[in-house]
Amino acid sequence: MKNKYKMIIVGLLAVLVLGIGIALTASKQTKSQQPKVSTTTITNNTAKGEASEAEKEALKSSEQALSEATKKVVDSANKKEEPQTNEPQQKQEAQKPQQAQQTQQTATPAPVKQAVPTNNKVVCIDAGHQRYGNSAKEPIGPGASQTKAKVTTGATGIRSHRTESQINLEIALKLQRILQSRGYTVVMCRTSQDVNISNKERADIANKAHAGAFIRLHCDSSNNQSVNGVTGLAPASGNPYLSPSIVSSSQSLTRAVVNGLCSATGAKNRGLSLVNNMSGINWTQVPVALVEMGFISNPNEDANLTNDAYQEKVANGIANGVASFLH
Repeated sequence: MKNKYKMIIVGLLAVLVLGIGIALTASKQTKSQQPKVSTTTITNNTAKGEASEAEKEALKSSEQALSEATKKVVDSANKKEEPQTNEPQQKQEAQKPQQAQQTQQTATPAPVKQAVPTNNKVVCIDAGHQRYGNSAKEPIGPGASQTKAKVTTGATGIRSHRTESQINLEIALKLQRILQSRGYTVVMCRTSQDVNISNKERADIANKAHAGAFIRLHCDSSNNQSVNGVTGLAPASGNPYLSPSIVSSSQSLTRAVVNGLCSATGAKNRGLSLVNNMSGINWTQVPVALVEMGFISNPNEDANLTNDAYQEKVANGIANGVASFLH
């Protein structure tokens, strides 16, 4: 760019010199046509270095033309350069809204890891599932991108043809009665089949109650009819949605409930399954235990879990496990 301006200036200087030369030539021609004056006057004026009026006017016109030409050339060069100078800035300005939009789209809420104060005289019971499922999605935990159906209908007994949601509710009502008789305040997530409560909303009920224990009752199912026994589901260590204290206390509560149920019924103890993808667990801020009370895909356990006397044993065993944890 500097070389470009040098060439322009050199060209303009050449024009200036040529203009002066033309002006001087014109001046001489003008003087030749004028009446002669004395040699003494011309000699004196030349000695003083004074130019005639025609010379001055010609020089002034050349300088003015040169100035205007220079200004036009510089302005033209600046105009050509402006898009190159401003384009990166324009691109940066255009990128700012896009970057802000991308940040807004990728931003997610921070996981809620704090536990709530609990009352060891309060127990919350969730009879898993309901008569009709709700396939609408909800996050599996605070800030989670993964979603699951809000609530499903559950399995169906292979022999009894009873729905899991109904069996869970029958045992939940028995457990409520037993715990109340032992002096606990019991909060029920549902007491009928005709509700529409998501797994997150059930966890919210336990949180708001400041429950010392949140018991979630379910029945298991398998394609293999011979599979049987009781399983407890609890959060795994490193769960991204729960505080370490809730993870630890939930594992202890679940183990106590499974052991109590198996001791009361003689059912096979399958131990704990540690998971981090259960909505009803991940949204909980109090100790939580999900107990699979048996396989209703197994003919014998299906018959037991739909039997009133066996249900009473199950409820008593769970109550024993809750009591051992809370005390």
